[in-house]
Amino acid sequence: MENYKVIKALGQGTWGVVHMATQIATGRIVAIKKIKSERPEEGINFTAVREIKLLREFKHENIIELVDCFTTPDLGVCLVYECAFTDLEKILSNKAIPVSLSDVKQHMKSLLTAIAACHDRWILHRDLKPDNMLFLKDGTMKLADFGLARMYGTPKLRLSPQAITLWYKPPELLLGSTEYSSAADMWSVGCIFAELLLRRPFLQGKQTDISQLDTIFTVFGTPNESNWPDYETLPLCTRGLEWDDTSPIPFDEIFTAAPKDAISLLRSIMVLDPNMRFTASQCLDHPYFSNDPPPTPKGKLVLSAG
Repeated sequence: MENYKVIKALGQGTWGVVHMATQIATGRIVAIKKIKSERPEEGINFTAVREIKLLREFKHENIIELVDCFTTPDLGVCLVYECAFTDLEKILSNKAIPVSLSDVKQHMKSLLTAIAACHDRWILHRDLKPDNMLFLKDGTMKLADFGLARMYGTPKLRLSPQAITLWYKPPELLLGSTEYSSAADMWSVGCIFAELLLRRPFLQGKQTDISQLDTIFTVFGTPNESNWPDYETLPLCTRGLEWDDTSPIPFDEIFTAAPKDAISLLRSIMVLDPNMRFTASQCLDHPYFSNDPPPTPKGKLVLSAG
């Protein structure tokens, strides 16, 4: 820490406290996240090692920059990032901050560009949510928190279904899938898109995977051979878990203020069958992004109420 002067605490994360600090040699303002070792006798926290490895590979406008990393005497790891001004969750929760349809388009373009870059490198983020979409003061969106990210694409690679925050978790993980792909991230992208359009979280289950599935099936209908041909092969279905038949609610009835091209794109992302979801690259090619209104230039986004 001798190379940094701590200014103030920014918040408490999953793995430790985040501080704002000055990099003494350059005067640059940075954010330092200390990840404590869960069991010091076993060495450095593997979450930190994974995040360092993945972010070292990235130099991308919409991916948070890992500036530096170092260990502490207690085997904690400090990750030093460029310092963000705010995040999307704070923007959406502050009703004094306007979010226009053009703003939504800019936020989605930035998110999809970041996710396309991840998936092109066979990286699953596995924790996409508004809190992890950070913004620099110039309006640039930075995707952050790669602590749960994993490489994928290896045949029969088993991944934990416990990844991804509940309201943004896709139905295949809720049903216990251990073999999933970039489509899992895309469901989370769809949830964020819906949240931008509604100005509130879209699928708010009540703390359990079963409750979250109930919430999803209430909106999208119960899975069947037509809308998700192989859903019965997933672990919870093979254990006899069943739902009463329900029909989907048309998106036009939920997103009453959204333009038709936005609803069309959202429908293409939020599909029960992960094999049918649009990829990030397909989303960026959707007419939604070339139709009027154009995305708000990032420098004109309103990031605070002050």
